[in-house]
Amino acid sequence: MIARYPNRDLVQLSNEDPTETTVNSATLQQALSDASAEIDGYLESRFALPLNDPPAVLQRLACDIAMYRLQSLRPLHDVADARKRYEDAVELLVRVAHGEVTLGLAADNAEPAAAGGSVVTQAGGDAGGALPQRIFDRGSLKGY
Repeated sequence: MIARYPNRDLVQLSNEDPTETTVNSATLQQALSDASAEIDGYLESRFALPLNDPPAVLQRLACDIAMYRLQSLRPLHDVADARKRYEDAVELLVRVAHGEVTLGLAADNAEPAAAGGSVVTQAGGDAGGALPQRIFDRGSLKGY
């Protein structure tokens, strides 16, 4: 968080007392822990957690989510920007959870093993390759 955001914003967001001049690291840590738990909620259905070597993108998403949560508690200048970053972060996490985006965790670009008990399916069918019978075709839709 400290490397990604201006110190003045972090001081303001992490302290109740407006005269404080240093970042309250306990408040930041709590916000990051909450963000991490939210991210885990999206990833746990697809990956065995904790990840051995979390990708940098997850660190950025955690910071964006934590910043949004901190800003939503305070009347600051740019909560709309934080909200947009939060929504983008959640959208990306949803896409990862659905298997539309990979995290690029392995050197060979292979996804890690799916978490035990999870079900991975292919679009239009199951993992075994069986496709469902078509309900609509050109003949049944003729005239529409």
